Amino acid sequence: MIAETLKEVANCRRSGIMINTFMLARDRALVEFVQRVCEISRGKAYFTSTMTLGQFILMDFLRRKTRSVA
Repeated sequence: MIAETLKEVANCRRSGIMINTFMLARDRALVEFVQRVCEISRGKAYFTSTMTLGQFILMDFLRRKTRSVA
């Protein structure tokens, strides 16, 4: 299932579709999956939690930057 999803992400990138993700979960496997999706799509991932919705970590794979946003 994951391999098929990553193939579809690659298809989206080839079609010019950017995928950006806003993630609330902290599960390590899900974080790694979202990072991989964003790497392939050259999109952005926003990581936060229910306790810190006003703050998040932005991983911008297009610009290859990570920063904390408050």
